[in-house]
Amino acid sequence: MSIMCTVYVPDGIVLAADSRMTGNIMVKTPDGKTQQQGTFSISDNAQKVFMLSKVKVGIASCGAAILENRTISDFLRIFEINEVEQGDSVTDVAKKLQAYAYKHFPHVNFFVCGYDDEEPFVYDVSKELKRINMDNGNIRYASSWSGEQLAITKLLNSQPPTPINHELMPLKDAVDFAEFLVDVTIKLQRFEMKPKTCGGDIDVLVITKEGSFWHKHKLFKPSNK
Repeated sequence: MSIMCTVYVPDGIVLAADSRMTGNIMVKTPDGKTQQQGTFSISDNAQKVFMLSKVKVGIASCGAAILENRTISDFLRIFEINEVEQGDSVTDVAKKLQAYAYKHFPHVNFFVCGYDDEEPFVYDVSKELKRINMDNGNIRYASSWSGEQLAITKLLNSQPPTPINHELMPLKDAVDFAEFLVDVTIKLQRFEMKPKTCGGDIDVLVITKEGSFWHKHKLFKPSNK
C-alpha cells in the first residue's frame, strides 16, 4: 500500500507520494488454501509520481506495485508509448488510463492532473472515473488522498474538521501541505502497531498553467539529508 495526495489551489496542482514498495507473505493453510500471513518491505525507492512527456499531465498511483509483471513506472511508460498522443487533453489521458488499467481495479488507483486551456483538471481514476475538482459545474479547490488514508482523514476530517482555505492558499503552501500530508502518514506509521507500508523519500510534482517541475524527486532532485 502507499499514500498519495493531490492539493489543488488557484495557482497550481501538486502531486505527492511516498516511495515504499511492500509485498505480502503468503502461506498455505492445512486445507490447501492460500492466505496472507504478513507484509514485508521490498524497497524504499519505488516511483509513484510521474510526469508524462507527450502531454502536460501528471499521474500519481497507489495500491499494487506491479501490474502485468511491470513496475508501475514501467506500466505507465508503456501506456504513454502505446496510448497517449500529442494533443490529448487531461480528460483523454484519464479515460485512456482507465481503459488501459481496467483489469487491475480495485488493486490500483490513480490521480491524473493537468491543465487544458488554463482550466485545471483533477481526476480520480479507478473502477469509476471522477473529476474531483468540479462541484456542481464550478471549479473547487481542495486536497484529496488515497491509499493509507487513516492519518490524513483523522487529521483533516475528524469532528470538528480542520479548517483549510484552499482558495486562498499560495502555491508554495500547497507544495508544503502536500508533502506534509504524506510525511504525517509515514511518521504516524512509525508508532502504529502494524506493518509500515509507507516510507522512503517523498516525491513532489508541481503543475501550473505555465508548465510543470519537480519540487522533489528521489533521482532528479533529491532532498538533502
